[in-house]
Amino acid sequence: MHHFVVYCSPSGSTRRVAGVIADKLADLGLATGVFDLGESRDRQELEKLCSDLPSPRCLWIGTPVYVDHMVPPVQNFIMSLPKDGETYAVPFITWGGVNSGVALAEMGSSLMEKGSTLLGAAKVLAVHSSMWALEHPLGEGHPDSGDDAAVRKLVDAVHEKLASGTKAPLPLKVLDYQSDAIKEAARKKNIAMAKKAYAKLEADVEKCTQCGQCAAMCPAGAITLNPYPQFAEECFICLKCVRECPEGAIPQDMVTAGKRILDMAAAVNEPPRTDIFV
Repeated sequence: MHHFVVYCSPSGSTRRVAGVIADKLADLGLATGVFDLGESRDRQELEKLCSDLPSPRCLWIGTPVYVDHMVPPVQNFIMSLPKDGETYAVPFITWGGVNSGVALAEMGSSLMEKGSTLLGAAKVLAVHSSMWALEHPLGEGHPDSGDDAAVRKLVDAVHEKLASGTKAPLPLKVLDYQSDAIKEAARKKNIAMAKKAYAKLEADVEKCTQCGQCAAMCPAGAITLNPYPQFAEECFICLKCVRECPEGAIPQDMVTAGKRILDMAAAVNEPPRTDIFV
């Protein structure tokens, strides 16, 4: 069995979970490829692999939850997969304590449409990626050692399914855990709507040194220099450029944004925890 861990992680939380998965697979003596969809080199390698993926294979696919959904690079990757019935899949999400949305159900459904068999899944609590301006962000301190232990438990359970030969599938309905109200609200949400909640992304030319760091780190490949940063439609408002700019040259009012997110969390009231599904 060939294992591949594929993820997108603008803030690093999903990368940590992917690393825990990869390390546990290595401990079990299983050869594993790890690919970050935010890195152009990894995307190029995956494009080549998708045309001739080794069989059988187990794909571990991770995304942060943005606007209740998986992020576009992960969605695009799943859509690029061959439909041949030779894939086992384990989707996992990280969420910032507001709303884990419908990302897991969407990922599971999309993977099954590609002929994949779901063997497990996880939603992992993480510090909210847009609350760095607040002293105590939602999900503070997560993922932690307890979250890591839960993820390793998931890997053990999936490995046992594969090793035993039973390969008992995880029913999709298990991932469809949200209320009808949350699902209906999610259907109305998208990246374009989220962008309206923030100031337009543009560089302060008085501060910008045209270093290109924002373009190099953008997980969507949505930034070009002309001569200052220009933001394309592919931007999914992860705000990594805002957070990581060494000159603070891409301004956003993140204090107000953080307070708005706290209000959203209070309205949803989803228990802030990590869950695994096997």
